[in-house]
Amino acid sequence: MLLSLFLANLKMIARNRQGLFWALFYPLIFVVVFGLFRFDQMGTSTMAVVDKAQDPLSQELTRNLGTMELLKLEPEADEASARQALEDGKVDFVLVIPEGLAVGVQRGVPMPLTLLYDEAQMQMNQLVIGAIQQFLGQANLAIQNARPLLTMEAQGVRARQMKYFDFILPGLVGMGVMTYAIIGLGTNLALYREQKVLKRMLTTPVRVSSFFVAQVLAYLVLALAQAAIILAVGVFLFGAHIYGSVLWVFLLVLLANIAFLNLGFIVGSLSKNVNAANGLSNVIAMPMMFFSGVFFPTTSLPWIMPQVVKLLPLTPMLDALRGVVLEAKPLWAFPWELGLLGLWVLATSVVAVRVFRFS
Repeated sequence: MLLSLFLANLKMIARNRQGLFWALFYPLIFVVVFGLFRFDQMGTSTMAVVDKAQDPLSQELTRNLGTMELLKLEPEADEASARQALEDGKVDFVLVIPEGLAVGVQRGVPMPLTLLYDEAQMQMNQLVIGAIQQFLGQANLAIQNARPLLTMEAQGVRARQMKYFDFILPGLVGMGVMTYAIIGLGTNLALYREQKVLKRMLTTPVRVSSFFVAQVLAYLVLALAQAAIILAVGVFLFGAHIYGSVLWVFLLVLLANIAFLNLGFIVGSLSKNVNAANGLSNVIAMPMMFFSGVFFPTTSLPWIMPQVVKLLPLTPMLDALRGVVLEAKPLWAFPWELGLLGLWVLATSVVAVRVFRFS
């Protein structure tokens, strides 16, 4: 009986081509979008240089500044036009070198350079200002012929590469599995109820528990396919890194997806029609997608929210997934996460069986 129900559910999932398309390819849209953007590569900023000194020292400074990768220099003869270009957004920074730079330095007179910037670009401003200050500090030492007393011997160590896309790929696996489990199963059950499919099953010897288990097993197979496709596209198309065991990844997907499918059962049981199921399932899935750390670390949340969202079922799944994928840790290195997922599976199973009705 259970095997027949399991195979029947697999056939229904396979025949629902539109639902199957979104189950498998909706997460891939996010994979492609985040894979195409290069979040780890810092862009260059355009800096207009107004050299009022026009002496060998100012020219040497400008030449050395031009070797910095994050700056693209544009010489500007007039300070007023350079300021206007900054206000118009044509350049990101304006550096004004004062007149008589070489003469003043030879006499030991401080010669301040003026850096103008757009206050709206806070992150880039800090980066460029810090780089220029470091550059000028080294230039001052060179001008004063100061012998460096503190030195550093740098030794490279080959470490694991980790990009932002490496961080987000496990999040997209969790998001894809969760959304289809809750939204897909919830709306399907509501559709079965609208079409009287579940009511007609009352005339058969099917038990609630058998129907429940067969549905879960069928969707677990789909969850494994989802995870495999997302990981394959991320690794082979966009060069993501997986340092841990893929077996642990699939086991985590299976465990967490049972809790998500139980939530889908609850949604489908409480909803009288497809529209209601779609709305309720989105209310459950969307906050988890944004607050559980799919796109950003939960530590970025304010106040006590990082501690609160740890209790959501998606959060421990993603924490354990990233530990396995990025840090090559074994599954038993996450007792808290596995225990919390186990509690969610147990609690949602009890609720799902109790609230589910064929009619």
